[in-house]
Amino acid sequence: MIALVSLGAFESLAVSTAMPVIAASLDGLALYAPAFALTIATSVMGMVLAGRSTDRGTVGPSLLGGVGVFVLGLLLAGLAPSMGVLLVGRALQGLGSGAYIVALYMIVARQYSGAARAKVLAAFSTAWVVPSLVGPLLAGIVVSHLGWRWVFLSVAFLAVPAVLMLVSAVRDSARTATTAGDDPAAPPATGPASRRGALWWAAAASAGVALMSLGTENHSAPGYTMIALGAVVVLAVAPRLLPRGTLRAGRGLPTVIALRGLVASSFYAAEVFLPLILQQERGFSPARSGIVLTAGAVTWALGSLMRSRLTWSSAAFLRLGTWLVVVAIAGVALLVIPSVPAELTYVAWAAGGLGLGMLFPTLAILVFDLSPTHEQGSNTSSLQVADALSSAFLLALAGIAIAWLVPSVGGVGYLGAFVLAWLVAVVAAVVAPRATADAPATANATTTKAGAAG
Repeated sequence: MIALVSLGAFESLAVSTAMPVIAASLDGLALYAPAFALTIATSVMGMVLAGRSTDRGTVGPSLLGGVGVFVLGLLLAGLAPSMGVLLVGRALQGLGSGAYIVALYMIVARQYSGAARAKVLAAFSTAWVVPSLVGPLLAGIVVSHLGWRWVFLSVAFLAVPAVLMLVSAVRDSARTATTAGDDPAAPPATGPASRRGALWWAAAASAGVALMSLGTENHSAPGYTMIALGAVVVLAVAPRLLPRGTLRAGRGLPTVIALRGLVASSFYAAEVFLPLILQQERGFSPARSGIVLTAGAVTWALGSLMRSRLTWSSAAFLRLGTWLVVVAIAGVALLVIPSVPAELTYVAWAAGGLGLGMLFPTLAILVFDLSPTHEQGSNTSSLQVADALSSAFLLALAGIAIAWLVPSVGGVGYLGAFVLAWLVAVVAAVVAPRATADAPATANATTTKAGAAG
C-alpha cells in the first residue's frame, strides 16, 4: 500500500516539474492548464465509483480496476503523439487514482484497528516525504537524459508489482467484509455514493471542477464566466455527493467531512501561491522556494507520526491541527510586508505541515469510527470528494483575487489569496469541536476498538 501511495506522490510531483517541457514538446502550451484540471475533475468520478463498489462488497474491483485505469492513462500519456492524446491519458489517471485511493483507505478500515490503523494512516503521509525530497530533482534528470515520456512510463512499470503485492490484502478484505456484516442480510447502503443518480451527480461535479480550473487561466470575461458556471454547478451538486448536513457542519460525521474540505482547501490554496510570492516578491530561486514546501512535507510526516504515537483524544488533535494551519497561513501572508524576514516562511510552513499531518489521519479515523460498516466506502469517498471540490473552488476564488489585485497594487495583492485561505482555515478551527461533539460511544461493532486510537 505504501509503495502505491509513494508512486502516486512521485507521479504528481514529477509531472508538475516536467509539464512545461511536455507542453512545449507537443506544441500544446495552450492546453497546459487542462492537463492538470482534467485529472482533478475525473478523480471525483473515480472516488464516487469506488465508494459505491466498496460499500457493495470487496475492495478488489476498485483497487485493481483503479490501478489498471491509472496505468493505462500513464501509458497513453507516455506514448502520446499529441497534446490531445496526453489529455485523455491524464483524464484516465485521475479516474484511476480517485478509485484506488478510496480502496486503499477501505483496506485500512477493514484490516486494521486501534493503534495499528493510526500507524498505517501515518505511513500514508510519510510515503509523500521521499517523493517530495527527490521527486522534482529526479524528474528533471529523467527529462534531461531520458526524455519526458519516461516520467509517465517509469511509474506505469513500477505500479504493476506494487499492486500485485496487494492481492493478499484484497482477499483478506473480502473475508473481513463478509464477517463484518457486509452480507446480503446487511442493511442497504444509504451513503452519498449509493444514492440514486450519484454517478450522474459526480459527472456534473467533475464538469464543474473542470470549468472552474480552466477559467482561472483566462483572466477575462470568458474565464470569469466559466468560473461562475462551474461554481454554480459544484454548489448545486455537492449536497448530493456529501453526507447530509455537511455544508452546515452538522455534528459528528458531517463536520468531519466538512473539515477535510476546509483544511485541505485552505492549505492547498496557500501552497499554490507561496512559491509564486517567494520568487516574484522575495527573490527566492525555484530551488530555495522548493525547500520551503519540503519543510512542510517533512513536518506533515512528523505530525502523522505524532498522531499514531500520542494518546491524545481526536478532539485535541483537531483543535491543535486546525489552529496550526491558521497560524501557518497568517505567517506566510505576512510576506507581503517587505520588512518581515523571509525566513519566517520556513517556520510558518513547517507549522502548517505539522497541523495537517495531525488532521488527515484523525479525520480518516473518525470517518471509519462514525460510519456503519456498509457505508464506510461511501463516506471515505465523500472525504476525498470534499477535498477535491473545496480545493478547486477556493483555488479559483484565490486566482481571481490575485488577477484583480496584483496588476493594480503590486505584491501586496497576493494578500487577497492568503486572506481567503486564512478565513477558510479559521472557519475550520471554529467548527472543529463539532466533529467529536455528541459522537456515539460506538459507531458500529467492527470499529469500536478503532475509537481507542482517536
